[in-house]
Amino acid sequence: MLDFLQQPIVFNILVLLASVFILFKSADYLIVGISNYARKLGLSDAIMGLLVVAFAASLPEMIAAIAGFAEDVAVGFGAILGSNMVHAGLALGFLALFAKKIPIGKSIFQKNKILIWLLLMLPFVLLIIDGELGRIDGVILILAFLLYIGRLIYLEGKTGKVKKRVKIKLFWKDVIIFLGALVALILAGRYLVFSSINLAHEFGVPAYFISLTVIAIGATIPDLAVEIKSVLKKHSHIGLGDLIGSLMIELLLFFGIVALINPITVNLMTVLNALIFLIISITAIMIFMRGKAITWKHGLFLLALYAVFIIIEIVKVV
Repeated sequence: MLDFLQQPIVFNILVLLASVFILFKSADYLIVGISNYARKLGLSDAIMGLLVVAFAASLPEMIAAIAGFAEDVAVGFGAILGSNMVHAGLALGFLALFAKKIPIGKSIFQKNKILIWLLLMLPFVLLIIDGELGRIDGVILILAFLLYIGRLIYLEGKTGKVKKRVKIKLFWKDVIIFLGALVALILAGRYLVFSSINLAHEFGVPAYFISLTVIAIGATIPDLAVEIKSVLKKHSHIGLGDLIGSLMIELLLFFGIVALINPITVNLMTVLNALIFLIISITAIMIFMRGKAITWKHGLFLLALYAVFIIIEIVKVV
């Protein structure tokens, strides 16, 4: 039995599965802590989804990507592109198919879809120009994210429900839960990347492909859990906000910070397929949001898009 567990492939698979499980559970506790605090501040479901829950649930992807960048730029970049393809294609496609219809109405999503689309296209434009996200690009992306945050705060402030003063004793437990879950996330994310890279070496598969698929899907599980729960509890705006918010946080804030610390240079031909499909998926979502709801037909389209994306990546490896 011990000899079986000591085999590199078996050991790394077990580490990978354990890391995904810890990512899921710690993200769940983290969401509980930070969302409780958000409610005590009087934040709405839309803002909680777009900002608070999205940030908390996106931590596994960002932690995994940070660990990936430390090992190999392609791994870190692949983890972010892959997780966002999961968000925009697999997750939303599955949710729309599962829920049959995700209401949009006259929500914050519909009112700001053009601004959201323009901001999400920014990192792709900057990258395609010279194949690099430099420090100036990083500053631009961070400023774009701050513009997004400013817009959300302005819209939330108009509701008049935000509490300006909250006693510390009301949320100290939430802070402890948040910090404990964050430590677990960091450790799990690190082991997730290490085990995935080791498996890639064992099977002779490019680390970029592993990060684009295995790491991306594994790290996105907490987000998917949040989105499914939101639909089941009839709070679809939280789930949709989590999805869009995750895209904004990872493509603008995360890429911005990483580029500011250490410029990102990638081989455009390696990541071109992921870039194209991510752009198509995001654009399709913005078009779908022009209506009153995202339907199961839209979900089927997004799932098909993700399937074609994965098939092309597999063909490239084979």
